[in-house]
Amino acid sequence: MEKKKVVVMALHDELESAYPPLNVAVGAASSGADVILAFSRRGVNILDKRYVSVPSEDLEYLSNALNDFGVASVHDLLGIAVEMGAQLYVVDMDVNNHFEFIHPAEQVPIKWLLNEAASADLFMHF
Repeated sequence: MEKKKVVVMALHDELESAYPPLNVAVGAASSGADVILAFSRRGVNILDKRYVSVPSEDLEYLSNALNDFGVASVHDLLGIAVEMGAQLYVVDMDVNNHFEFIHPAEQVPIKWLLNEAASADLFMHF
């Protein structure tokens, strides 16, 4: 059976926006797919060691609900994705000294990502 290719892009860093791309990446990687997990200029904050997941306005209850149910943190979920083989990329950004990545990520132009997405079995962005 041919290995599937999944490209997932994280566009935002708010708590409710950080989980979907990571959940898809972990699910796809666990099914044996090649997974590209890319981060936009706002989504790249998720990769920073100092990232604190904060929900959007009016969704503050979400943090407590996730804690109450013992849900893995954003960084824990990112670590699971990496352990399962997801490759991390940062799109169209000059990474500077403001970031301390929790996992290595390669910088790529958006054109590269779109070419990868065009050849993927699944492309999702959140």
